[in-house]
Amino acid sequence: MDSINLYLLSTYLKKWSFNDNRITLNYSFSSEIGYERSHIDMRINSPMNMTNEFLNNVFYKAKEKIHELILNNQEKEDSNANNISLVNEAETKQKLSTFLTRIVKEFNQNKNARGRSRMISTRSLDFYYNDFEFEPLNDEIKFYVHLNRGANKMNGDLWSNAVGDFKLALEIKPDDVTVNKYMAMALNKLGKFADAVKHLKIYAEAENTAESLSSLIMAYIHLDDYKNADKICETIEDQFPDSLISKFAKAQLAYRQGKGYKTLLDKIYKKDTEWLKNKIKSEWEFKIPGYQKHQDNLWNAATAARYLGFDRPFDLTRRAFNEEIPSYFNSEKGTIRFVKEELDLWVEIMNRYKIDNEDYSTHADRLLPAEKKKVTVKNKKK
Repeated sequence: MDSINLYLLSTYLKKWSFNDNRITLNYSFSSEIGYERSHIDMRINSPMNMTNEFLNNVFYKAKEKIHELILNNQEKEDSNANNISLVNEAETKQKLSTFLTRIVKEFNQNKNARGRSRMISTRSLDFYYNDFEFEPLNDEIKFYVHLNRGANKMNGDLWSNAVGDFKLALEIKPDDVTVNKYMAMALNKLGKFADAVKHLKIYAEAENTAESLSSLIMAYIHLDDYKNADKICETIEDQFPDSLISKFAKAQLAYRQGKGYKTLLDKIYKKDTEWLKNKIKSEWEFKIPGYQKHQDNLWNAATAARYLGFDRPFDLTRRAFNEEIPSYFNSEKGTIRFVKEELDLWVEIMNRYKIDNEDYSTHADRLLPAEKKKVTVKNKKK
């Protein structure tokens, strides 16, 4: 293996502790060995010492990756594998030192703020932000720059912006598995499930894992394409019969079809309780097809809060915006609405599997007379 050219792409201040006098920085780099994301936890020191410590960590992680590649390819270790050169070393060190100098200055100022803002505004550094630095790069490294920027924006929940970066990466490598996976994740977050399918197919066909196939199932479920979702469920059951993630996807499909999902979830619960609880909390889709189309039958936050026993509508909407409770937000009108049937199912599932380790209940008695009448009419229509 020849000498490795290492490109440091970006770094981001993830967290800090004034009590421990420490910070955590996420960072990413690329080279002939591919793309890697990692982090380092450092004690606040002089910017020069922190710069050296940071770069030593980067080189250590790069060497780990090289040795892993050699092991996987069953190659003989070449002495040149440890010969790593940081591209634009002088400029990179200067940018990193300036970045860390600002962080250390703000850290020390805010540590003694005594009640004032203790936020640190210096948060991120893109080493190829300037066009004159980016343009000379070859397409391979430009691809990783776009991929990395998109991944960073995803971490900041900037999904639309991330899609733009992934599109640029796909222009260079349209069949790359990682960027297609990330693009699908971003599109799913934006509710563009139809657009996500083609990227998920590339991801699933390349990796053929329970996780990749389940992601494709979930996209089809959101599109109410149960026929294709069923087909992949059969495939995944044959190839990965013991996979919990495939059983979870099958349970979600059953939920959307209104049949037998609790039996499937019960089996997962018995096998791995904590796994199911975390999965439901982070990924379960409580929404029922069709209800969001009937805006007149949806509840506002005040009604839904009374029904679930929240003291204030704000307590409900805060959790709804965090995607903890099923809701429908209209960004144009600035309104948020809820479906009674979905709230009932949310209460049942949260209690059945002890998701928050607390009991939820519904309170029809708290509804106003007009709201009770509306519920009664809806029930009669059924």
